Amino acid sequence: MIQLLRKTRGRMIQLLRKARRMFSNKEDIVISLSAEELAKINEYFFDELGVKHSDAMKLYNDLADQIGIDTKDKNSMYRPAWAALKLSGFNPRYVLELGTYMGYSALYLAMLFPEATVYTVELPPDDPMYQKFHQNQEEYEATLKKRLERNNIISIRMNTMNLLDLELPDFDLIFIDAGHAYPSVAFDHFFCMHKLLPGGWLFSDDAIPSFDPVNKQVNAVYQTIEYINARQKNQFRFLLQREDPARYARDAVTGKRKYIAFIKKS
Repeated sequence: MIQLLRKTRGRMIQLLRKARRMFSNKEDIVISLSAEELAKINEYFFDELGVKHSDAMKLYNDLADQIGIDTKDKNSMYRPAWAALKLSGFNPRYVLELGTYMGYSALYLAMLFPEATVYTVELPPDDPMYQKFHQNQEEYEATLKKRLERNNIISIRMNTMNLLDLELPDFDLIFIDAGHAYPSVAFDHFFCMHKLLPGGWLFSDDAIPSFDPVNKQVNAVYQTIEYINARQKNQFRFLLQREDPARYARDAVTGKRKYIAFIKKS
């Protein structure tokens, strides 16, 4: 048993060291950090845009209050990152979201970039995976309809595997938060990489750079990004998903610390 534990620990250390080498912000793999220290991990993103981290957070919180987004313990950094893009002067014409879920992000993007057309894609009720995510169909559909009732939001109800059948524009900003397992996660990333305009931004949620001992596999989002990064000079980089000390410590213990992968297409 001791030998097995040592072997497992050694494998985890190797994976964590490999993950750390990928991050441009050189985060230390530690369990406990303060809110200020966690904010510094993501500071490079805001610095490169010439935007204050605090200004982006303020814009995000202001819009979140209007929409009804609960920011307590759910303050995922992709929305503040989009606010930073807005403050930097980024003005997308077309935005794509894969994975509408409850409609919050689509509504947020539509309000943040009112001149853009936001396409958001969600499973239709007849998809085999629909019931797994939306058990109360009537309530879900009513909620989604209400949140997506804006002139600059186009809701598409289909499995992302069928997106090639549509005549979609190329996009300035893309957010991937649909299926997190193979094969859909790989298709989604490859499709979006080809639909992203030069100078455009792509964000991918829930990249976890550690081995899952339960499922005995590497996170599929992270592995897909590793695959892409190994084959092109234009690299994905990473933002810590939540700057919350309690979540950071808890995710560190479980080995499921989450990141947001992002790339600006050159």
